[in-house]
Amino acid sequence: MSANPQAMVEELTALPATHAPTMGNLAKVSYTHLDMIDFMLTHPGWKLEDLAKRYGYSIGWICNIQASDAWKSAFAARRAEIMDPVVENNVKERMEGITLLSLERLKQKLEAPVVSDQVVLRAVELGARGLGLGGNAAPVPPPTAGDHLARLAERLIELQSKVRLNQGATYNGEAQVVQDAG
Repeated sequence: MSANPQAMVEELTALPATHAPTMGNLAKVSYTHLDMIDFMLTHPGWKLEDLAKRYGYSIGWICNIQASDAWKSAFAARRAEIMDPVVENNVKERMEGITLLSLERLKQKLEAPVVSDQVVLRAVELGARGLGLGGNAAPVPPPTAGDHLARLAERLIELQSKVRLNQGATYNGEAQVVQDAG
């Protein structure tokens, strides 16, 4: 079989990227998933290959589980339970310090007489992202359930009052007269 390797590569790269139909679909988190979450939080240096060997599943299975909303939610909840606020604040402060130092270095690079186009483009990209420009704005948090229900109740009352007005009922305690066209 003498196939052209270049043609095979081109054929493979032309195929559309698809995900498995089960990717990220997990109805509920099992005890194995919970154990994996605990293990990952207590052993942050472990890689996917290590997790796959530990649990006897493929790397694809691990990625599939970790892509699900149920697993992400359980991971976040467990992380919040065991994460020490002092440690979390310390990490945040260190990251802010590194970011400020990086910005200073970037400023020095940009002030140089000769600057690479890639450095300039990357600086603009990061600056826009930091300012929330160019589609990089932080997502708007969903309204709280209480506010949403209150708005729905107000809309329902308003819609019902319009129906009552058309039927000659009262609105806000005032009698409404509806003229018959016929």
